[in-house]
Amino acid sequence: MKVTLIGFMGCGKSTVGELLSKKLNLPFIDLDSLIVERTGREIPQIFKELGEEGFREIERELLREVLKREGSLVLSVGGGAPAYRDNIEVINKHSTSIFLNTPFESLWERIFKDKNRPLVKLGREGLKELYLKRLPYYKRANLEVECRDKSPEEIAEEIILKLS
Repeated sequence: MKVTLIGFMGCGKSTVGELLSKKLNLPFIDLDSLIVERTGREIPQIFKELGEEGFREIERELLREVLKREGSLVLSVGGGAPAYRDNIEVINKHSTSIFLNTPFESLWERIFKDKNRPLVKLGREGLKELYLKRLPYYKRANLEVECRDKSPEEIAEEIILKLS
């Protein structure tokens, strides 16, 4: 079983992914961390050097590599991954995708001060526009978990219930 967590930045994909992997006794891969590990560069640096398009191509290549691996795993992907080219189709074909649906206002409160998120420079309105643009891709996930007012632990437990 491969499970891929998708959703906008700040929705808790990495935190929930780690919890879920422990509960299911499966390896956990955070795609952003894998990108940093493989390239030897932090994500803001990649954005600066290659632009968003260059970053998305690296992300796309590693996404395919991870999903084609043998065995089960829990994967969290960056917020833009599902909306890039045919990534959502690849994610859905090779894994069970789960959209961590979190209201934009909650996301903004979590991320607006985070300097490691290059797209925060778009500001509140710019990010909201990006969120609304990506939402239709997230909604194509196999499963959806409403995350409003839930702890990462509660979200992980709900995912386990939906998967069984």
